[in-house]
Amino acid sequence: MIRPFSLLHPYSIFLKRRSILYRTLFLVLLSSVAFSTITVAAGQFYRYKNENDQLVLSQVLPAQYADKGYDILNEKGRLIKTIPPALNPEEIRIRDEQLEKQRLALIEKQKQDAIDEELKQLYSQPNDAVRVLNRRFLDIQSVVEIKRSKIQSLKSQIIEEESRAAELQRKGFSVSEDALVKLNQLNKNIENTHIDIKELYKKLDNVIEEFDEKIKRLEAITEHKATDYPAVLQSINDFIQLHAN
Repeated sequence: MIRPFSLLHPYSIFLKRRSILYRTLFLVLLSSVAFSTITVAAGQFYRYKNENDQLVLSQVLPAQYADKGYDILNEKGRLIKTIPPALNPEEIRIRDEQLEKQRLALIEKQKQDAIDEELKQLYSQPNDAVRVLNRRFLDIQSVVEIKRSKIQSLKSQIIEEESRAAELQRKGFSVSEDALVKLNQLNKNIENTHIDIKELYKKLDNVIEEFDEKIKRLEAITEHKATDYPAVLQSINDFIQLHAN
C-alpha cells in the first residue's frame, strides 16, 4: 500500500533543491554586480567644469568638455595628470614662436659650445691666444716694413732716372722712350706697393678683430684674465699710428 505522503516526498526534495539553486544563482549574480562595481571604482576619474562652471567628477568625460581642460584622478582621488585647455589660434601662434626661438637658441648654444671646445683645445689660457696674436702682428709688421723699404728704393731710382733725364735735356738731348717707360713703371710699382700695404693693414684689422673675440671668450670660459693683452694692443696701436702719420 502506498502511503499518501510518500508521493509528496520526491516533490518536496525537488522544491528544496530548486530553492537552493535559486539562492546560488542569486549569490552569483550579486557577486557579479559587486565585482562590476569594484572594477568601475578601480578605474580613473575625470574632474572638469560643466556649462555652469561647476566641478564634476565622473568616469566619463563628455566630448564637449575635453577642449576646456580637465584633471585625471585615480580611484583614491589623487591627481594623476592635468590636461590644459586647448589653445586658441593666437595662443598657438605665440607658442610656435616661442618654440622656434627656443630651437634657434639651442642651435646657437650648440654652435657656441663647439667653438668654446675648439678654443680650449687650441689655447689653455687667454695669454696663449695673446701670444699668437702678437706673432701674427709681428709677421705683418715685418712685411709692411719690407714694402716701405721697397717704396724708398723705388723713389731713389726715380730720382736717379729723373736726374739723368734732366742732365740729358741740359745737354740738348731728348729723353729716350725707354727712360720714360722706366719712370712710369717705377711710379706704378710705388702705387701697387702702397696698395699692398693697405691690404696688410686691413688684414691686421681682421686679425685683431678675430683674436679680440677669442681672447674675451677665453677669459669668460676659463675665468682668467689676458694680462698680456693691453701691452700687445699698445704695440699694435703705436704701429698703426706711425703709419698714419
